[in-house]
Amino acid sequence: MEQIKESVTKLEWRVDGHENEIAILKETSSDLKKTLDLIILTLKQIKWLAIGAACVIFADRLGFMGMLKLAAL
Repeated sequence: MEQIKESVTKLEWRVDGHENEIAILKETSSDLKKTLDLIILTLKQIKWLAIGAACVIFADRLGFMGMLKLAAL
């Protein structure tokens, strides 16, 4: 009977340890999600910057930049 109590106590300690590890992993997962969201936002900004630059280069090649400069005056 005493051996069963010891086994149960050991299992309770293991469960407590696992609960702590799971809590730490959940916190880490939350931090990683925030970081990934910021990376995605940065990549979206880079994408639109590149699209804008490509549009300017394309307009310059076709001669639209002269018209835009005249329209700005």
